[in-house]
Amino acid sequence: MATTPASTHLPVLDVPAVESTAEALLDLDAAGEVVEVPPTLRGPAELARHLGVPLAAVAATAVLRTREDRHLFVISSATHPLVAPALAAVLCEPELFRGDDADVLRRTGSVLGAASPLGLADPLPTFVDVALAPHPEVWVPAGHPHAVFRTRYDELLRLTGGHPVELG
Repeated sequence: MATTPASTHLPVLDVPAVESTAEALLDLDAAGEVVEVPPTLRGPAELARHLGVPLAAVAATAVLRTREDRHLFVISSATHPLVAPALAAVLCEPELFRGDDADVLRRTGSVLGAASPLGLADPLPTFVDVALAPHPEVWVPAGHPHAVFRTRYDELLRLTGGHPVELG
């Protein structure tokens, strides 16, 4: 794995969801740690350039809901737009709905688009895009729009208890 980009300690690292992610990484003997990224970065492409990795190695996260009001967590590559109907077909669900801001916050303690799959009070069934697998390092949201953590695909599956899924 490449070295972690330098960052300074700012209040982002004191956000409860980010703290929970950092604690989970330690508790689970993960290789990476939470890194703060500049607030001036806009979107996954700029984040990938900042981290020095391909866009496909940057993960996006989403909380989805089934018709029966069960929730699940999805981690996809930034190059694979999450299409809920396609994923519903893969998971043999009649329909999946994206969580709104309030739902994501309630389930993860994070805002929409920055949800971490780690440190959740109530872990969710997690599905991880196989498009992330070829990359030696994967960068995942850590509970705040300006915080990420580095991991490997196999480690991400272990950390989340996730299931590989083909999203595209």
